[in-house]
Amino acid sequence: MEVKEFGSDNSMKIVMIPGNMMCWKQFEHVIPLLEQDYHVIAISTDGYDGTGQTTFTTAEASAEKLESYIREHLDGQVDLVFGESFGCATAGMLFHRKKVTVGSLIMNGPQYMNIGILSGLMSAIIPRNQYRLLYRIQKRKKLPWLLKLYTRTDDEKLLSQFKNVPPNISLATLQNCVHESFALYEQIDRFELEPEARVSIWYGAKEPNMKKAVKKLKRAFPNAEDHPFEGLGHGEIIAYPDLMVREIEAFMSEEKEI
Repeated sequence: MEVKEFGSDNSMKIVMIPGNMMCWKQFEHVIPLLEQDYHVIAISTDGYDGTGQTTFTTAEASAEKLESYIREHLDGQVDLVFGESFGCATAGMLFHRKKVTVGSLIMNGPQYMNIGILSGLMSAIIPRNQYRLLYRIQKRKKLPWLLKLYTRTDDEKLLSQFKNVPPNISLATLQNCVHESFALYEQIDRFELEPEARVSIWYGAKEPNMKKAVKKLKRAFPNAEDHPFEGLGHGEIIAYPDLMVREIEAFMSEEKEI
């Protein structure tokens, strides 16, 4: 796991966890705005740290590593964890486990992936498709149709994020991530009810598979905020760093008032 810290003189701490196939640089345009007022901890999980020496295994294993870092370097406490797309799995696990103190949670685009009897087939197809596209996609002008179907986002805005795909991503990492994606809501279904938890569920209003995701997340976190962004697709909010930071600040301000 790779960890980058910015704005360390600020007292309020925000952990940023990127999505599948991404490293901490997914937030490269957001961090300079956040670090003016927040201590930002941006991570690349195992498998995406660019070393070629690590493999992503499970969201829980990633959460355990992050817990160790928070205890050793951040006094065992952070104010907010922000999970992007598949990063929501690690973020949600970190928040749920309560091995360190996490004030609040934003899950951006935690899509519901389970599609019944086809899940096994798709979990075999998707990582191999991702592996073939991993670096070629950076040279494309349009998203592949399967990725477009999944994201419903603007081609240029999402493709701009792929320029920061880290090197040395293994097929095993992609396979494990997809497996965890399909298992995510089975894990969330086992979470104990947390009515006091401060959680915001972000997503682009155009992206699919969010209705069931929101329903399941609100079972675990009954007071979770449902926050769609009109006109946007999956992960597209990152292409609007000013808007994204304003929304984070608004959410954090609400926490201060409680």
